[in-house]
Amino acid sequence: MVDGEIAPADQQRLWQHLQTCSSCRSRYRELQALRARLKRTNWASLWAKAVSENRRLRRWFVAGILLTALLSVSATFGIIRYLRPSLAMTPQMAIGIVQYHQAVAPEWVFNLNCPSSQACLTQKTNLAPLFLSSYHLSAPTPHQVGLCTCLGQPVVLYRFTIQRVPVTVLHFHTHHLPLKVTGSYRVLWCDQPLHCFIISEIHLLMWEKDENGIALAVPYGSINPLELLPKLGLP
Repeated sequence: MVDGEIAPADQQRLWQHLQTCSSCRSRYRELQALRARLKRTNWASLWAKAVSENRRLRRWFVAGILLTALLSVSATFGIIRYLRPSLAMTPQMAIGIVQYHQAVAPEWVFNLNCPSSQACLTQKTNLAPLFLSSYHLSAPTPHQVGLCTCLGQPVVLYRFTIQRVPVTVLHFHTHHLPLKVTGSYRVLWCDQPLHCFIISEIHLLMWEKDENGIALAVPYGSINPLELLPKLGLP
């Protein structure tokens, strides 16, 4: 899951297990943190230092350069694509995040009424915060905005209630997490194509607009998510 290599059929089972197993959840976050540190490591400077301090390594380094020169460009890029598979926001991923964070708090929580929090959220996600009109409505519980990094890329969660129904909105950048939907029921709303799914007792709408990916999730049978769109003012 951390490397984006898990089969779609196994995603749902893993998310459900993480909700109830604190040991695996702790291990999962450790691996996420390790992956983030590895991405920040300056491998070029570490490698240059090792080469300069080791004569044998310098010989291997020269031999490696000659060997690499013999490889074709297409084969090299094929290896890179195989070793670093691209992540995508699938319906299973979206529902997994929704269910996972029903039991586990997001990694970071923001107050959108605070200008500094808004700026921090924009800096971390390269996304403008969503000011949903439902925030100004009375609700049994206050809304919560958090940041999830379960997929290795930031996903903003908006959680609130409408008519006593829990509603979750996921907001993500489709440049980093492209929307990947197959087998959906497709509808049009204000000329915007929406993809509709019903999975694990959750009614899910997903769409993309100007590199803004949106997933709207509500319990199946509780409320029609299409009726929420005019109330929320989503893009």
